[in-house]
Amino acid sequence: MKFFRSLQQPGEYLHHLHLLQGTWENRYATIAVIMQMLVSVLVLAWSWRDLPPKVPLWYSKPWGEERLASPFFLFLVPLSALITYVINRTMLTRTAADHPLFGRVLSLTSLLISVLSSIIVIRIVTLVI
Repeated sequence: MKFFRSLQQPGEYLHHLHLLQGTWENRYATIAVIMQMLVSVLVLAWSWRDLPPKVPLWYSKPWGEERLASPFFLFLVPLSALITYVINRTMLTRTAADHPLFGRVLSLTSLLISVLSSIIVIRIVTLVI
C-alpha cells in the first residue's frame, strides 16, 4: 500500500519534513502543543499543594468513588496529547507529499487535542480548588 509505505532513504524523510515546515497548520500545531503542555504542567505545579487526595477524572464512570483518581493521573491528560501529536507527526511525515490535505487535517487534529487537554486540566483544577 502506498499510504503505509516505508521511507527508503533518510534524505527522503528530511524532504518530507521540509515540506511540512511551510504550512501554517503545522507551525501552529507544534507551537500549540508545546504551549498547552507547558500551561497544563504549570497549572498542575502551581496548584499541587491545594489539590485534594482524590480528584474527579473518570467522568464516564458511575457517580461516586469510581470517578476519583489520584492527582498524579492528571498528568495523563497532557501526556496523551503529546503522544497523539507524536503519532500524528509520524503519520504526517510519511504522507505529506502524497496527501497534503490529510497532513493538514492531522496537524489541526493535534492542535485541537492539545487545546482540549489543557482545558480539561484547567477545569478539573478549578473545580476542586
